[in-house]
Amino acid sequence: MTLSKICLWAAALLCFAGLLLHELAGSPTVLPPLSSTDLPADVIWLHHFSWHVGSVALGAMGVLFIWPAITQSPPFPAFFASAMSSALGVLGVSLAVGGHEALWGTPAPYLWWPIAILGLAGAMTTRRQPGI
Repeated sequence: MTLSKICLWAAALLCFAGLLLHELAGSPTVLPPLSSTDLPADVIWLHHFSWHVGSVALGAMGVLFIWPAITQSPPFPAFFASAMSSALGVLGVSLAVGGHEALWGTPAPYLWWPIAILGLAGAMTTRRQPGI
């Protein structure tokens, strides 16, 4: 297995592990307490929606890393997923710095960087196939 494929599969596995942890461990920890507050229903349910958007993003990025690893196609999907992960990393750190320090105690400022680095390494080391 090439370095490119190892990095792309590792990035994908981190995405899928993050998705499972986000849904199985994070959802029960965050969503029920939020539902028991006096916040308006639209605020609570927008947070529920946003929470699951994070899970969908992780799943989509995992697929975008696997795609070039198994199809021998150009690594554009992996570059896109790496950029997406980097942007989410910037968001997590900026909210921890400028929003509230409590975010440092969550995976939000940390999870995205190893995914982005592995994905970018995989994309950068992908060898172009003749005719592609």
